[in-house]
Amino acid sequence: MANHPVFFLVYLLALATSLHSSTAVDYTVTNEVPTTPGGTIFDKELGVEYTRQQMKSASQFIWNLFRQPDPASRKNVQSVSLFIVDNLDERVVALASNNNINVSDKSIQGLTGDELKRSFNGVLYHEMTHIWQWNGNGQIGDGHLGNLTEGIADFGLKSGFVAELNAKLKDGYSPDFFFQILGKTVDQLWTDYKNIPRN
Repeated sequence: MANHPVFFLVYLLALATSLHSSTAVDYTVTNEVPTTPGGTIFDKELGVEYTRQQMKSASQFIWNLFRQPDPASRKNVQSVSLFIVDNLDERVVALASNNNINVSDKSIQGLTGDELKRSFNGVLYHEMTHIWQWNGNGQIGDGHLGNLTEGIADFGLKSGFVAELNAKLKDGYSPDFFFQILGKTVDQLWTDYKNIPRN
């Protein structure tokens, strides 16, 4: 009988580990082009572990931004993979699709030190936002929504706007979302934007 508390404690620890691992995200990084100039710089100045840590930090930042403190409120993403590649169009720095991020080796080439990390992390946070943001329940093909998700990845109009809009995009898209959140239609917001004095 005296062993029951020990077995119960072991059971609770196993359960806690199981629950933690079921909500943990697996981050993988692969340099597919280690011999190209950009691939070599990636290995030498950034590396797999640094990039994995930045992916974790970006996820935490984005979850906070989207006000998604618990896994139940987020997209169900079990793993995110980042690849350093040499097959993207020369105008494309990086892209995210199906929980994969491809980063062009050419975007890394020619950068060093703080400039490299600042540029790389900016791209990484942008693409990680795409991984975690809702896409209007598959309506991403609508022209406006593609621009909208890019805008969310580049960040928002007012405090809380990004989180509220992202939450609404979980189940679909409506231009009325802007009125619901900001009290103005898309046309009113566009007029306001055009009327901002420029230098």
